[in-house]
Parts: sequence; structure tokens; C-alpha cells
Amino acid sequence: MNKYLNLKGFRKATALAVLALILGSSLSLPVLAASTLYADISANPSSGAVPLNGVDLTATVSGNATGNITYSFDCTSDGVWEKVIVTSSPAYTAVDLCNYSSQGNYTASIRVERENLAFQGTTAILAQSQATPAVDLKANGSDGPLTINTNTPAVLAWTSSNASYCTASGDWTGGKVTAGSESTGNLTNTKTYTLTCTNTGGASSADSVTVLVGAQSTLYASLEALPNTGTAPLTGVDLRATVTGTATGTINYRFDCTSDGTWEYTYNGIIDNPKTIVDACSYSNPGTYITKVRVERGQAVPAEATAQVVVSSVSGTQDLSLSKLARNLSDGTGFQEVVAADPGEVIEFRIFITSTGSQPATNLIVKDTLPDKISYKGNLKVDNVLVSGDILNGLNIGTLNPQQTKTVIFEAVVANSANFTFGTTDLINTALVYNTTVAKTATAKVQVVKTSVAGATTIPTGIFSSAYFSFFLSLIATLLLTYFLLLKFYLGNRAHAWGVTGALETAKNRMDNLLPRDSNKMAEEKLAKMIAEIKGKEGI
Repeated sequence: MNKYLNLKGFRKATALAVLALILGSSLSLPVLAASTLYADISANPSSGAVPLNGVDLTATVSGNATGNITYSFDCTSDGVWEKVIVTSSPAYTAVDLCNYSSQGNYTASIRVERENLAFQGTTAILAQSQATPAVDLKANGSDGPLTINTNTPAVLAWTSSNASYCTASGDWTGGKVTAGSESTGNLTNTKTYTLTCTNTGGASSADSVTVLVGAQSTLYASLEALPNTGTAPLTGVDLRATVTGTATGTINYRFDCTSDGTWEYTYNGIIDNPKTIVDACSYSNPGTYITKVRVERGQAVPAEATAQVVVSSVSGTQDLSLSKLARNLSDGTGFQEVVAADPGEVIEFRIFITSTGSQPATNLIVKDTLPDKISYKGNLKVDNVLVSGDILNGLNIGTLNPQQTKTVIFEAVVANSANFTFGTTDLINTALVYNTTVAKTATAKVQVVKTSVAGATTIPTGIFSSAYFSFFLSLIATLLLTYFLLLKFYLGNRAHAWGVTGALETAKNRMDNLLPRDSNKMAEEKLAKMIAEIKGKEGI
């Protein structure tokens, strides 16, 4: 604040005093007080970085002068008043009057006038140089380049100084606050993010970060409950979780004994793999319980797995029934315990395994022993679903609950004719199903026929196949029987006409001529019986 003495008021008071002395002491004159005028002046802000705009100039008037006040404001004291206003108010502020675009020390002037008095003062304003903005942009806390798994996000975070606003460019857009963070969302390819921050003077600074996208980490889990069967109350069930996949780093495990949404056991940031919890779960009541594990590792999608625990109400035993059938695929026969085949034909075997005990039959292994001259062909199925196991060395079909059945099918090939002698060869095929408690076996028979037909090493098909040959023999036997019945009728009618003995001898001779040698004995027996019947009827 600057204050100056009001000289006009002082001079007026002095002149009156001198006049009083001249006129003498007898003259009575009034003593007048001198008028005064003062003002406090200020600038707001009085300093700042360029461009320093919108500076307010304020004048506050005091003194005993009266009347309206004229306020005049000069931002740079260059003699040009930027604002002049007349008002009765003892204080006035010229809002946002002055702007300073260049660095330097400036002087602003304010003049107030009232009752023919005037007061003028100045105030200093400092326009400082503008600081350059600074910005720091990171992805997942890294300046980059940063590599993340495909289809996963990164978090962008940034700070700045000496900046009034920021703008995003590159693989993101829009205005941004001067400090903050946001997610990129799930990424499937490389992205580059740039942030530019600017001050009020127009100066700016930028920073960028690149996020590279790599292969998706995989994560898988499996869970075992040991034991997985028992009678109520079942206690001391161990849980064992195994983690696989390409994800790396420490593992978070969550275990739930009943899949009710409550994790009974939690382990964070450990390296155990597999992870086993001894005596983890107990079950008071009978029922089937599902245990669960959830694993988290690195940036991979969390994985879950379950295992079943069956709790029975009473103790029981494991037992199995096993049966085996075969069919000739080459001939299109049905399944049977004994199947006929020619050398080189394909046989399909079907094994039926049923749990017949009161307890589930666990960890069952099925094995089939092929005899010599039959070789494994493949097409292995369990419950009509192709599998890649090994039926010859043992195929694990898991657990069968009471009364549950599983069917195992596979194909085999009979050796070629060079491996067989003439006649019928029985090939016995044996199936075995077992676990640590029970074992059962079953067999199926393949009868391979090799005949000595001229020019052939196997029984030909068509009209001379074994089936057609049997039918032909049956037909001949039927015709012979009919012939005997007709002959009997004939002899019964002719016995009196030309003597029984002669008729029978004639019939015997005819039969000898009709039947082959191997059938004579049978025919003679039938004729003897007929003779006895005729004699009985005729009373001979």
C-alpha cells in the first residue's frame, strides 16, 4: 500500500490561519479540518507462471473526503487506463483485468479521485517462466515393452507434473486426468499406448508404453479323494490335487469337501505340486459327496476339478460277474459263446462286466488273453465309445457302482489257413477283470474248420458250406422216413396176398439197393421192428 499527503487541503487550512492573524484576535473565524483521501491497492495473483492471465486489481479507499469515487486501472503503468469507473463504493475490484504473456516484472497503477482530491499508487506483479510438463505412463507397473498372455488385460497407470490436462493417443483415445489408471481390456494382439500432458502455456510432454501379447498360458487340475468309498461315519479322507499346463509361478489352492461353496482349506502362493491334505474330510452320513479343488496360477484362467466319495450305510463287499461272447464279423453271425470261423476271418469279442456286490468295485482292470492263431485287430470300445487303452496288457475301466454294467468290445483276426491242420481247431479266448479285492474270468470259443476238399484249404461257402450240407442231410433223412412209413403201409396190405416172409425179403432187397452200406444196419433194425409188428397183427 502507498499513501501520499493531500497538499490541497493543507494549503487551504494555512491560508485561513494567516487571514485570522491579519484581522486581529477580535475576529472569530471557524477552524476547518483538511479533507483527506487514501487508497490501498493490490493485485491477485501478484505472481505466477506465464501466461499469467486474469489478474484482478483492487483499490480500497479511506480518508474523510466524500462523494463519488473515480477508479482508474493501468495494468502496466504505461499511461493507458484499461478500466475507468465511477461509483460510491469505497472499494472496487477490476476482475480478470490484466494478462501477462511474457516473463518479467510488471507494475500496475491505480488512481482514485474524490472531492477534487486524487490518490495514485502502484503494485508489483511477477510473471515467471512456465515449467515444462512431465508424464510417466506404465503398464502393469512396467515401462515396457511388457508381454502378457493372450486374452488377458493390462493395467495402465500414469502420473504427471506441471500439467493442466492430458490426452490419450495410439491404441487408446480421449481426454485423461493428470493422474490415474485404467484397464486395457482383454488383448489378443500387440498395443501401444501414448499419453500427452500439456500446461497452461501450451507446453507438453508425452510418454508411451507397448504391451506385447504372447501365447495363452494353460492351467489344468485333477483331484483324488482317498479313500473314495467307505461306511458311515467315514473319516480321514485325504485330498490330493495335481496341477498341469503351461502356466508358471506359485499356485493358489482352494479345497471344498462337499462342493457347497465353502472352501475348507486355502493355500496361497505355494509351490507344492501335487498338494496333499491328509485327513482333510469326514462324512457322518451315508451318501455320495463331491469334493472340489480350484487352482490359480499366473495369468491363466483358474481351473477346477472334482472327485467323488461314496459313503454307505452298512459295510459290504465288492463282487463282479463276467461274461464273454463272440461273433463272426466276416459271416455276419450273432453273438454266442461258441462261434465258427474260417481261417483269416474277423471275430468281434464282447465282454460284459457287472458289479454285483453291495460296495462299488473300484479301479477295475480288464485284460484279454488271445490264444495262439488269433491276433488283436483293434476297434476297442468301452460302452460303445472308442478308447485308446491296451486290452491285452490291461485296460482300466474305473469304478462300477452296485448293479452297474460296462461293456468292452474289440476285434481280432483268425490266422490264415497255413497255420491250421485239416479238421476243427478250438481256440479258447479268456477275459479277466480284477482289482485288489476281486477277480473274475470268462471264455469264448472260436472253432476254426479246415477241410481237405480238393483244390481248397478251407470249407467252401455256397451250397456246400457246413450249414447247407447239414440241411441236405436232414432232408434225405426226412425222405427216408417217409419211404419207410409208406413201405410199412404197403406190406401191411400185401402180407396175406403173397406171404409175409417173401414180402419182407423183397423189401429188404430193395432197401439194400437204395441205401448206402452205412445205412444198412439202421434199415435192418427198422425192418426187424416192422416184421415183429406185422406178425403180431397177422397172428403169425
